Amino acid sequence: MIGWNRREFGQSGEAIAARYVERLGWRILGRNVRIGKGELDITAMDGRDLVILEVRSRRVGKLMPAETSVGPMKLRTLIKTARKYVEKISFDGCWRIDVIAITEDESGNIGIELFQDATMGMGGPFMG
Repeated sequence: MIGWNRREFGQSGEAIAARYVERLGWRILGRNVRIGKGELDITAMDGRDLVILEVRSRRVGKLMPAETSVGPMKLRTLIKTARKYVEKISFDGCWRIDVIAITEDESGNIGIELFQDATMGMGGPFMG
């Protein structure tokens, strides 16, 4: 089990996600980055692209899969917070928002799925 209570489960999911993107060759810039009232789970560099990662952890049997729990309202909040972050660090390259879904099955096996550019189609500012 990756966490006994909801908070521990979420923290464990974020740690798993961070290790996963590091194995992809990405460089982690920050975790749980607070920008105003918002928070970005993980910020990383994928080559020359800045990636804002929203991590969602679920156990099998929940009403909806982890990746579908990031709805339009959450995406709008992520976009707003990401824009502030990009401005704060004076980043002038390409950037995007990805979702990493961490799913634990009944046997404790962990599945990881990366959904790149989760805001596609929302009119975001994502490639510079």
